[in-house]
Amino acid sequence: MMTMLERLSSAIGRRTQDANRAAAEQILREPKLLENIAAGLSGNNAALIGDCAEVMTKVAETFPLLIVPYMERLGPLLAHKSTRVRWEAAHAIALAAPYAPQRIFPLLRTLTRLIREDGSVAVRDYAVDALCRYGAADEESARTVVPPLRDALAAWDGKHRARILDGLVRIAPVAPELSAQLLAIGEQYVRDGKPAVRKAAEALLREAGKTAGI
Repeated sequence: MMTMLERLSSAIGRRTQDANRAAAEQILREPKLLENIAAGLSGNNAALIGDCAEVMTKVAETFPLLIVPYMERLGPLLAHKSTRVRWEAAHAIALAAPYAPQRIFPLLRTLTRLIREDGSVAVRDYAVDALCRYGAADEESARTVVPPLRDALAAWDGKHRARILDGLVRIAPVAPELSAQLLAIGEQYVRDGKPAVRKAAEALLREAGKTAGI
């Protein structure tokens, strides 16, 4: 009988996600099998590691709590030389972030660095998502991530501006004491040249305004 790792895309010579998606579906039926995938997150085979991280992501899209115990194994992959490994790890971490803030906290510096320095748009997008979803967990988390998210609005010529503002919309309800800062950020971008940025800034003004009682 083939093991879980032997069924993944790279092991059977496929370039599609079908095998990895099938593995995730089986794990959702039999969660104990996830440990077999977690075992494949280490080693020297970047393609296999990427497959395993992708399975983690697919599982987390439906049941993020299942991958929470594996944050410590996914975290080191944020520094992997393979772009695919980094973005799948960041994606999985982002999906689990609201359910494991204490496990995400040690990764915040790395996630912030990825937003500032990583050459992959996908990696940066998922790192932004991870910070935003972590920040929406509670007020203390929000206080931690709003400063780096505010700084990231100017990074990469504002490429991630709409995504960051959307994330701040989710953070606003849990952070009343940050309402003034969030309102100021919304005002700064409400006349931005990009419609998606303007729309997100308007939503931030509404949500931060409600939190502030305006």
